[in-house]
Amino acid sequence: MPNISNTRGASRDPRARRTRALLRAAVLELSMEKDLDGITMSDIAERAEVNRATVYLHYKDREDLLLDATESTMEGIVDAASACRLLADAHTLSEETPVHLVKLFAHVDRHRAVYRQMLGEDGSSRFAGRLERLLAQAWFEQLLTEAAPGSFDETATLVHAHFLSGAVLSVIGRWTRGELDTTAHDTTAKTGTTGMSAERIAELTWTLIHGKV
Repeated sequence: MPNISNTRGASRDPRARRTRALLRAAVLELSMEKDLDGITMSDIAERAEVNRATVYLHYKDREDLLLDATESTMEGIVDAASACRLLADAHTLSEETPVHLVKLFAHVDRHRAVYRQMLGEDGSSRFAGRLERLLAQAWFEQLLTEAAPGSFDETATLVHAHFLSGAVLSVIGRWTRGELDTTAHDTTAKTGTTGMSAERIAELTWTLIHGKV
């Protein structure tokens, strides 16, 4: 993965690593309490119990810190996507929702507040763009390894991968904001949370990928 910050990870000093961990935890906590636009570097410093100047020693701006803090959540989604055969020939795909697609949405559900904020209208375009590229890359590489010799169309596959990545990302954003729920008080039995379950949104997404709505 490309390095987002020029300062992040530059030091092996345990104190510097501990400070960055505190800052990441602070911004993730705050993102669950208020809109991203309402979070200032001073808020982050106060929550992490460090000086405001210390924040800028490790991150160039607030969004750089947000991207670093959410990096681990991105990795969880990309890992699930890489293991899920979404781009194979539709005629060979099982009608049963792949377990890794369910895991992808379950991972998002565990970090719902972060994704609701970061993928919202006032969220981070850098976050959305980075995650879209990572998903597209994962599915592009997957299809590359599965292609029969002489049958691989790189341009068509790249378009397909980005098309699918953008569609799934759009579903994630709208799902975490509750825009896809037809019943406001639809509480799932398994999770106890309000809204459509990860299993259900994965099933609906799979019917579109599978081509059998």
